[in-house]
Amino acid sequence: MSKPNREEEAPGYQYVQAFAVLVSIIACVCAAIMTYKGGIVYLGIATDPYGRDLVVGAWVGIPTALAGIVSAYLGGQDRKWDLLRYAAALMMLLNLLVPLAWIIMAIIN
Repeated sequence: MSKPNREEEAPGYQYVQAFAVLVSIIACVCAAIMTYKGGIVYLGIATDPYGRDLVVGAWVGIPTALAGIVSAYLGGQDRKWDLLRYAAALMMLLNLLVPLAWIIMAIIN
């Protein structure tokens, strides 16, 4: 029995990459929810007397989205262009929209 030369040839590596894309999907959803709740407070649409939603949205939502970008990159790394790599590229883009939303809100406000 021969051993794989590269880790991409190892059995089960595709499952690890699929799990990384799943983690980036979860990170994107969580960051979007946090950004929405914090964003409406930041823009003055809703009130939050203690500023918890704003802190969670900015100081937790942005790093969560950045972690989702890294996870999606690792999920699509060294793959041929198949469904999983397209999903990883899409998740990198969607996770990148969260910090971009905060930049746009900072410009607006």
